[in-house]
Amino acid sequence: MVNNKNLTPFDLRHYPIVPLVGVGVLLIRGNSLLLVKRKFNPDAGYWSIPGGHLDLGESVQSAAEREGFEETGFKVKVSKLAGIIDKIMYDTNGKVEYHYVLINYFVEQIEGDLNKPPIPDSDALDAKFVPFEELKTYKLTESLIELLKQLKLGF
Repeated sequence: MVNNKNLTPFDLRHYPIVPLVGVGVLLIRGNSLLLVKRKFNPDAGYWSIPGGHLDLGESVQSAAEREGFEETGFKVKVSKLAGIIDKIMYDTNGKVEYHYVLINYFVEQIEGDLNKPPIPDSDALDAKFVPFEELKTYKLTESLIELLKQLKLGF
């Protein structure tokens, strides 16, 4: 039986029939990166960058800007592509449990107080800016670790 703990009621992400597209945003303040603690699977309880699903008919950059705002309360604008990560997770029987293509962007905050703390959305347990030198002390998602390694940002 599938463990439905930490799944949303309409979770079509779990055991998908096609890969899904996700977007992520890297918002940097000084020497810190904005992270959110995930409330739902995949990776419930892990820290990652803000992000979410690409909606039908939405451009990838618009989705990144929307997700950045929804997850933290910050209006952001995409500045450049940070990287693309394949996130494929298998269950204990070897079946694909989650499959994402994650398109990640560097973003800049374009409105509001630049010193204001983030406000986590209802699908996040917490949100905060974490200094790069402290990232290794956090329980980060494997996909974020891979992205940070590609970008040579603290890993």
